Amino acid sequence: LKAFIGAMHWRAKNIASEMVSHVDLDGVLKMLDVGGGSGVYSMAFVQAKDDITSKVFDLPNVIGLTKNYVSDAGLSDRLGVIAGDYNSDDFESGFDLVLLSAIVHANSPDQNISLIKKCADALNPGGQIVISDFIMDEDRTTPGFGAIFSINMLVGTDGGDTYTEDEVKGWFKNAGITSVSRKDT
Repeated sequence: LKAFIGAMHWRAKNIASEMVSHVDLDGVLKMLDVGGGSGVYSMAFVQAKDDITSKVFDLPNVIGLTKNYVSDAGLSDRLGVIAGDYNSDDFESGFDLVLLSAIVHANSPDQNISLIKKCADALNPGGQIVISDFIMDEDRTTPGFGAIFSINMLVGTDGGDTYTEDEVKGWFKNAGITSVSRKDT
């Protein structure tokens, strides 16, 4: 677990600020980073705007590692943690932004429908959900790396996959969210 979280932290540390630059942070004061691991994306968000605070929601055995990464970054005053399982536990509310980075590919479509609904319920009016993940073309064969990665999800998860833009938009529509945009990074 420690090696996996370390590898994900290293990988994301090099791309987190680039991803944040594609997100409109106007009105964002409080964010929730679901399945946030080391907190590396939350760190990039709070460093991008001085008045943002974040909470990383992850499994109890991950949160101890998260606390260490956050402390080492000197961000404990702006970045908290919540231990839980997003498949079974509810989220707090009052967030302006909910981030799902490299999460939806690990879930089945039904799990993602439920997860997006929980995220929507955790938002303040006008809040946003940001998904950063492999988004497949409608033919499900491109981009090539996403197609190969879907095989990894078939083997390594109970129901994970890589999903198309229309599938993701369907999850949002199911949660009552009608304004959806895509930004390629």
